[in-house]
Amino acid sequence: MGMAGRILNKRFLFIAFFTFLTIFGSLISHSYGDEVLRTRYGVSVFGGMGDAWHNETEFTVYGVFPRVSFPLHKNWDLDVEGNYSYWNIRRENDLYFLGVNGNVLFKPIQGGWGSLFVLAGGGLGYDSAGKRVKQIGDSHCGGILQAGLGVYYNLGKGIALRAEYRFYHLSEPFRQDTGLNSHNALVGISF
Repeated sequence: MGMAGRILNKRFLFIAFFTFLTIFGSLISHSYGDEVLRTRYGVSVFGGMGDAWHNETEFTVYGVFPRVSFPLHKNWDLDVEGNYSYWNIRRENDLYFLGVNGNVLFKPIQGGWGSLFVLAGGGLGYDSAGKRVKQIGDSHCGGILQAGLGVYYNLGKGIALRAEYRFYHLSEPFRQDTGLNSHNALVGISF
């Protein structure tokens, strides 16, 4: 099996793993005594920088994530996010991305003030790269891998402030390319 085959196999296993988590998570009972587990809605805006050539900061990225969070368990949530982002790449053409992300959140520390969380996920969508951004490839399909950590801070009346750091990788999911990596700060609200 060549290098391209191994990369496709790893991507397939990654997508299969999160599909399994999504299906398994939907089968878990949502009754935990007095706890209030409910679907939450929210939106976050983000900005960040990244390296298009994997050696220096060469672009900025901005965007918005509207989100729906489904409780899976006391410490686990599934976020489904819309993704609209603009990538301002120096020395190349700009890039727009429109897609859907799925993230699994683990909240190990919770209290009346809010919670800390760690997330990992991926997504698919349309990118405007075509052949104009060589790191993404020439189809208009973009794949996302992301990981991060953050905090929910309860503001009262069911509203929480959400702040997080997220590492973000965008590449063509079905072909070998270098992709784009960015480090992002997100701020949002959840209700």
